[in-house]
This record gives sequence, C-alpha cells and structure tokens, in this order.
Amino acid sequence: HRRASRDSMPFVLFLALLASATAAPTTKGRRANEQPKVRLVVTGETNVARTTRGARASNRVAQMAAWGGNVTMTIRAAHNTFTVVEVADPNEARLFKEQAERSGLRVEEDQRRYPGPSVATRTQPLAEETPWGIERVYNGAVPNASFFPSAVTHPLCIIDSGYLLTHPDLPSDATAADPLQADPAGTMYFGGDLCNHGTHVAGTIAAIGGDGEGVVGVFPGAPGLKIVKVFGQAGSPGCGWTWASQLVDAVQRCVDSGAKIVSMSLGGGGPSSTERDAFQTFFDDGILIVASAGNGGSSSYSYPASYPSIMSVAATDISDAKASFSQFNDEVDIAAPGVDVVSTVGPPSDPGYDSFSGTSMAAPHVSGLAMVLWNKYPSYTNAEVRTALEGGAEDLGEPGRDNEFGHGLANYQGAEMRLGAPSPPPSPPATPPAPPPPPALPPPS
Repeated sequence: HRRASRDSMPFVLFLALLASATAAPTTKGRRANEQPKVRLVVTGETNVARTTRGARASNRVAQMAAWGGNVTMTIRAAHNTFTVVEVADPNEARLFKEQAERSGLRVEEDQRRYPGPSVATRTQPLAEETPWGIERVYNGAVPNASFFPSAVTHPLCIIDSGYLLTHPDLPSDATAADPLQADPAGTMYFGGDLCNHGTHVAGTIAAIGGDGEGVVGVFPGAPGLKIVKVFGQAGSPGCGWTWASQLVDAVQRCVDSGAKIVSMSLGGGGPSSTERDAFQTFFDDGILIVASAGNGGSSSYSYPASYPSIMSVAATDISDAKASFSQFNDEVDIAAPGVDVVSTVGPPSDPGYDSFSGTSMAAPHVSGLAMVLWNKYPSYTNAEVRTALEGGAEDLGEPGRDNEFGHGLANYQGAEMRLGAPSPPPSPPATPPAPPPPPALPPPS
C-alpha cells in the first residue's frame, strides 16, 4: 500500500526539481568566463530509472535538496543513472558528501574537460594537397577512392566544438548525434563551430578527396559522421569547457545514434571513477574510443585518454620524433602525426584551412584509420580492431611499447596485416613508366 502524505511531498519536490532542471538534458558547453559552483555526481540509490521502489528513490533526491544540493540534471548512460548536483562552495560540498555517503550514496566531484589547446597558422592550399600525416599513416601513398568502403556499418562520432556543415571540403551528410543539437537556431547547433577545433579534427578524419581543393582526410569523404558539440556555446567568447559527466552523456548520445567509434580531442587532469566506469562499460558494449593523450609535455595523466578502456594517442612530428608538447606515460597506447597538421576550419574568415599542432590533431588520425579498417572488415570486434591498430603500429623509440609512443606510429597496412587481410598496393602513378627499349639488333654478317 502507498503511504499518503509523508511520501507524497518528496515526490512532488522531485518532480519540480526535474521539471526545472532536467527537462532537456542536452549536452551543453560551458562559457569560457563562467565561474561554476562546486559540481558533484551522485550514484547509488538515486538510480530512479532502475529501482522498483520509486518513492524511495524520489525521497533520496528530495534529501539532496535538503542537504543543500541543487539537482541540475539526471544523466542516463552506460546502463546507469547519474544525478548531477551543484552546491555553493567546497565547504557545502564536504557537508553534502558526508550526509550522502552516510545514506549509502556515492559522491564525487565532477571534473572539467577542455578542448586540447593547439598552435594555429592560417594557410590556404593553392590546390588539393595531402597533409604529410595522412601520407605517413598510409606508408607514403593514400589509396585511391575504390579502396575505401562505400557503405558504413560502424559509424564514427566526433565529440568536440562542432562541425562546420557548410565547409565545401567536408561531407555534407554529417548529423547531430544529439537530436536537440540539430536546430540551426540553437546555441549548441552541431553544424556550426565558433572554435574551429572540431572542424579541424573532422577534416583530418574525413576531408573530401578528388575535389581539387583543400586537403584530404584519412577516410576521404567518410559518410555518416555523427557529431556531439560540447564546446563553443553560441554567445561565449571562447571554446570554454565541459564536465566529465556531460562527456559521459555525450558518448551515450553517440551510441544512441548508432556510432561504434568515438573520437575525442579533449581532456583534463582530474580522474573520475564515474567517468572511468562508464567508459569501461561502453568498451565492454563494443564501442571503440580514441582520445588525445594531452599537451602538457610531461608524464602526467590526462583524462579520459588515460583510462585503460580508451586508446590514448601521443603526437609525432614530420621526423617521427615525439612532439615536445606530447604527454608521455604508461597509458599511452599509440602515436600519430600531430605537428603542423593542415586541415579544415571556418570563421572568422571564409571556410578555409589552418595548420594546427597538438595531440588533438594526432587522435583523429587514429580514429580515422579505425573507421576505415573496421568498415572494410566489419565482422571483427572493437577489441580486435584496437589490438590490430596497436600491434600493427611502426615501432618508434625504445624497442617494444614505451611511454612516449606507446606501441608505435599508427600504420594502416600494419593494422590490416594484423587482422590477416593484407591490403592492395597503393595506387599506381598517374603516368605509367615508359617500356624499356627493344634489344639491339645483331650486326649484319
């Protein structure tokens, strides 16, 4: 039997909280100059979606408000439910956590995640060119168009600052993984990019080949890209940052849209057990996730790249040396070109091209290769594709795996050989070599 008045009031409070704060839990980036309150992630008996005792779960949410926590959103991702709470200051956070943990809940501070900083140099190719990094991961010659799969069964999702949908050198069929980001009038519209960061990443993966302009991507014209925007909210003076909890939500949006590969050129210094567990669940469910190792030039860890379930990508230069800014540690899995990488950008001028440097530029080389490999050989698992990419990398630095390059420099042919399916040779030159001259006739007798 349902209790009458005592349980009904917390339930009404719960509904009011959700109506005001969680009616539209779309992924939303923070403004660059915004000073947030302390933000906490609560898991445990607050899992309203999976408990059959709804009144008890609702009562827990009401208790959070009584403890001084403002429930801002509820995230359902990775087979779990996370309640996000804001409190006024660190002291209030400590008191909230003490009370919540006495009630059997798990509480941790939400962590900030930033787009990977990069050094930019404006450039405008006179004609279509293949960036040096694209050639490097294909052993010096990008295959011709017939080499790439025409149908995609394992789509790729980019989580970043958006995707300039009007750029002439990018596929026009990319879509918002989060339906609430599909409105061009929205502040988080996926098809715009105030930061250029996400558009640059997208060009390294998918810039169109054979159109006579700009650059070529790892998977030229890759169809069916999914996009989640977490940085660069309209009206913000910069790219800003996002939260680890919202990053988990963004990956769930990718998964819900059908993506099997997630590319993230972003990170932050603080680990999160909520984030770590969620990414492990995504990997266990068959999702391959690639992230940039970080640009601190130190042995510190950057997250989410440094979780074991994620491929952490370091950066190399044109001489195959580790980039000076590239972080190095025992969680680095693989390396890829990340210095002076030319790719697509947009405003403030017309759609064009920039040369960026950063591990943010290295990660899309690897996720792009994963998209080609997995869609050419779709029967393999995410774990097998990851193993092939790591095992087929070109060894750099100390023999075997090391902290600077991981398993080595990403290499498509090596990865394909690891799957037991050798690729055809690169495209022949446009003009075949002249045949050898005929043998000289013997002198007359």
